[in-house]
This record gives sequence, structure tokens and C-alpha cells, in this order.
Amino acid sequence: MWVGEAAMQKSILTLRQAGYDSISDLPRIQQRYREKALVVITPAMRICATSNGEQRVQVLIPVVQGLSQKQQQLMQQYLEQVDWQGLKLSSAERRQ
Repeated sequence: MWVGEAAMQKSILTLRQAGYDSISDLPRIQQRYREKALVVITPAMRICATSNGEQRVQVLIPVVQGLSQKQQQLMQQYLEQVDWQGLKLSSAERRQ
């Protein structure tokens, strides 16, 4: 987890320079509710009691010039630990 956080901190400037100013600007995919969840977050990582941990939205780290494949992978793994349902990021639509 700490390696992923360090990768995020190291790469935030690169993402911002590419036009991704916040998590809401990153591309996402969404799984339908009748299908299996993309990720299930353990109870200890859930942000609130109302979250069942089933993540149906996955925030993606895009390929960006200046961002190594290793950094991209570490950041992706880090974001997969986030309780997006608990944070109410339930839509696959990017902020406009």
C-alpha cells in the first residue's frame, strides 16, 4: 500500500500536466449490478458502514507520457484498494 501511495505522490504532477487534475478526471469502467463486482474491498478498508465493499467502478490510470509502466501499475494497484462505493463514486462518467 505504501509503495502505491509513494507512486501516486511521485506521479501526480505528471498526471496533472496531462490534464488529469483530480480522481474525477481519470477514466473509469463500470460493472453492472447483476454481474460480479470488479473488486471486493475487505471490511477494514471500507470507508463507511453502508458500503458492502463491492466495487463496480474501477478508476483507471491512463498511459501518459513521462509515466513509466511500473508507476502506472503501482498506482492502479493502489486505486484498487479504495472504497469507491463508500466515497459515492458510483458512475462511470467522468466529470465535465
